[in-house]
Amino acid sequence: MSPQDGKRAGQKATEVERALDDLRRGGRISPADVRPVLAQLAAPAHLSVGALLIGTGTDKAEGSTYGIWIGKTACVTGAVSKDRVWADANGHCPETGCMPPASTH
Repeated sequence: MSPQDGKRAGQKATEVERALDDLRRGGRISPADVRPVLAQLAAPAHLSVGALLIGTGTDKAEGSTYGIWIGKTACVTGAVSKDRVWADANGHCPETGCMPPASTH
């Protein structure tokens, strides 16, 4: 990622983490809860929000994953669950943009 986009992504990651932690403490971690908050923070950038896919069966975690395009070369990606918020500044994934690629088996 470019230095300029990296700096902006780092700043945006801090904003996102604060906003999502407020939601998490209120128990609001579903994609439907997360999307409007991130849409305000991301505008006019491209935003993706989906269900958190960690665990299987009865041990499956609840929450959301997200990716926000920053400039032409950076992203803010992460997740929110009932226990924690992740927000990281990083570059694009060639196959999937700002969302991490699906795990393989």
